[in-house]
Amino acid sequence: MFKALVLDIGDVITDPLWNSLDDFERLTGRSGFGRGPLDPAGDPVWRRHVAGEIDIVGYWDEVARAQGYDDWKELHRDVAAAVPERFSDPDAVALMSDARDAGYMVAVLTNDGVGIAGKEFFDSRPEFQALDAFVDAREFDRPKPLAESYLRTARILGVDPAEIVFLDNSPACVEGARDVGMTGVLVDPADKRPAFDLTRQLLRIEPETRAWRLVRAAEQAYQAQDLDTIMQLFHPEIVIYWNGERVAVGHAEARRFHVEMLGIGRASDRRSERLSKTLRAAQGDTICVEWESSYTTAAGEPVRGSGGEFWTMNGDLVIEWHAYYRRHNG
Repeated sequence: MFKALVLDIGDVITDPLWNSLDDFERLTGRSGFGRGPLDPAGDPVWRRHVAGEIDIVGYWDEVARAQGYDDWKELHRDVAAAVPERFSDPDAVALMSDARDAGYMVAVLTNDGVGIAGKEFFDSRPEFQALDAFVDAREFDRPKPLAESYLRTARILGVDPAEIVFLDNSPACVEGARDVGMTGVLVDPADKRPAFDLTRQLLRIEPETRAWRLVRAAEQAYQAQDLDTIMQLFHPEIVIYWNGERVAVGHAEARRFHVEMLGIGRASDRRSERLSKTLRAAQGDTICVEWESSYTTAAGEPVRGSGGEFWTMNGDLVIEWHAYYRRHNG
């Protein structure tokens, strides 16, 4: 489904600036910086950001001006020059490397990166030297979230926008990517792990987890139309809801639902049937899954479907399954 991973630089590839401030203060003699989410009680400006009074740019602008800088860009440039070894987030670099090793193209789309640190700085960094594209939207005066910045990146990579997963810490820039057909993932600079985990799931390069193994087992069983294996995924007291309506309680009714409603385990006129499941989230005993299916009828009519699932787990078995499905003809 995807061919490329495209990332913003600031607070996506870069390590959060708070992680560099101890070294920066030691090296420069400056002091008085807050530590944002690392120490909310000691950072009143950060508390104003959390309260929604200022956005993240406003936060850094206020911090920068309190330290005598003209704006946040000058502050970030100064920190990058003083502590270059802390510039990139190791988890972001690992994501880029793993995506590349898995055969995906990897690119950067930035509005301000070059203007802050300079092209020479990025040319000197190993994590930016193996990129398939480095796009600075300011060069053609069409910055994110304007559509041209995303479309130009896709053209440079030679792929359709729908084949790109795009990461940014700005909601507006993520929406801009989605508007042109990319899959946009919003990164929270204070906790990047959920966004990076989701990206790994979308690209199918994530480290194996219990939820991932369960989703893969379900995908394989449904793709193979193996009813016996499908039933092994369910708790004996399974309750199934289909588009909001309870349709089965227990194994016997669940099996009948799969045969009569889903056509699994009986003769079918479907051809070239395909199904994929994608883990979207997992927390506690709940797993959220998105799926897509397609097949061709004996008359040659293409049929596609998409939906979402919510699994409530009892150990490694699904005890409550809520499924929502929509069929798309053509």
